Amino acid sequence: MIIAITGTPGTGKTEVAKLLAKELKWKLIELNKLAEEKNFYRGYDEERECKIVDINKLSREIKKMKENLILEGHFSHDMSCDLVIVLRCAIGELRKRMEKRGWPEQKIEENIEAEIMGICKEEAEDDDKDVLEIDTTGKTAENVTKEIKLKLKKGAII
Repeated sequence: MIIAITGTPGTGKTEVAKLLAKELKWKLIELNKLAEEKNFYRGYDEERECKIVDINKLSREIKKMKENLILEGHFSHDMSCDLVIVLRCAIGELRKRMEKRGWPEQKIEENIEAEIMGICKEEAEDDDKDVLEIDTTGKTAENVTKEIKLKLKKGAII
């Protein structure tokens, strides 16, 4: 089984994915790290000052793995998976988290707009994937992980 954890930057994907993988005893795949290790890039976005990940190469690499996986990354919903967990967060808190990271205002605004529009959820639903949406506002990663595990058990997914 493969569970993708996605969301706008700052919603808590990394911490929640690490905790969930540890508690379920599943393998965690941090997609950005995997892309970096394998050099799965197809260019560079000058405006956003970041590399453009080759989703097709990354997806093929994931398909080779035959174990229970937690995929973490804001594009994890683009991978072949059984369930997408979309982490959401209130705009004020999300802004504070991104400011704490020292991000430029343009990048913060772009990501806040994506959160307001629900881009990650919309993209996952467009692919006809099962989607579980979790609000992380005011919650610790531990509490979010507990909430996810409870919902997965209720849905008989784990």
